[in-house]
Amino acid sequence: MLLFLKSIPRLYRSARKDLSRHFPMAFSSALSIGIALLIAMLLVVVAANINRFTNSIEEELVIQASISPTLAESSKESLREQIAQIDGIESVQFSSKEEELDKLIQENGDVFSRYAEEGRNPLYDIYIIEVRDPEHIDEISAAVEEIPGINAVNYGGGAITKLGSIFQVLRRYGSVLVLFMILLAIFLIRNTIKMTIHVRKDEIAIMRQVGAYNWYITTPFVLEGMVIGAWGALIPALLVGIGYPLFYQGMHGVFISDLFQLLAPFPFVVWIVLGLFAIGLGTGMIGSFLAVRKYVRWIR
Repeated sequence: MLLFLKSIPRLYRSARKDLSRHFPMAFSSALSIGIALLIAMLLVVVAANINRFTNSIEEELVIQASISPTLAESSKESLREQIAQIDGIESVQFSSKEEELDKLIQENGDVFSRYAEEGRNPLYDIYIIEVRDPEHIDEISAAVEEIPGINAVNYGGGAITKLGSIFQVLRRYGSVLVLFMILLAIFLIRNTIKMTIHVRKDEIAIMRQVGAYNWYITTPFVLEGMVIGAWGALIPALLVGIGYPLFYQGMHGVFISDLFQLLAPFPFVVWIVLGLFAIGLGTGMIGSFLAVRKYVRWIR
C-alpha cells in the first residue's frame, strides 16, 4: 500500500502524458460520452418530475359521492358511518350543495353566481372521501356506489387511471434507457483505452518482463479513463446546472397546470450534477479497468 501511495504522482503524470499524446481521440471519446450522459440526464430529469406528477395526482385524488336528494337529513350521518366502514377509506367529510356551489363560484368566477342569485341550486350534497391507497380507488368507488342513498360516484375514473399508467410506462422505459446510456459510456471508454493500450503494447510488454506489478500497469489507464469520463460529464452537468433553473423559472414551477408541480431546482440540480460526475468517473474507471485487465491477462 505504501509503495502504491508513493507511486501515485508518477502514475498520474503518466496518465496525463497519455492524454496529451492522444488528446484528439480522448476528446472525441469524451464528447461521445457527454452525449450519452446528456440523454441519460434528460431522462432522469423527466422521470423524476413524472414521479412528482404522479405523487401530486395521488395526493389530490379523492372520491366525490353525491347523496340522493330523497334521503332524509336524519339518515345522512348513518350513511357517512356506513361509508367510513369500507376497507381502505381514510376519511369521509360531508359537503352541502351550498358549499359546493360556493366553491364553483370561487373557482370559475360569476358563471355560476346566477344560481345563487336565483335561489336554485342544481348540485347535490356530497361526501368527500379520501382513500389510503390510490391504487384501490376503483374497488372502493364501486363499493361506495352500491350503498343505498348514494346517487353517483366520481373521482376522474378512467382518465386518472390511464394517466397513471402512462406515467408508469414512461418511468419504466426511461430507467431502461438510462441504463443503456451508462453501458454505452462504458463501451466507449473501453474502446478508447484499448486503442491507447495498443499504441503502448510494447512498453507494457517490457514492464511485464521486468516484473512490474499489475496495478502499476493498469492504474495510469484507469486514471485516464476516469478523466475522460469526468470530461464527458462536464457538458451535461453545466447544461442541467444552468438550464433547469431557467426552465423552472420560465414555467413558474408548474407544467401545463397547477396539478403538475415541477421539482424545485435546489437540491435537485445538485444531486443530478453530483450523480453525473459520479457516473462519469465510475464508467471511466470500469471501462478502462476492463480494457487493460483483459490485455494484461492476454500478454501473460
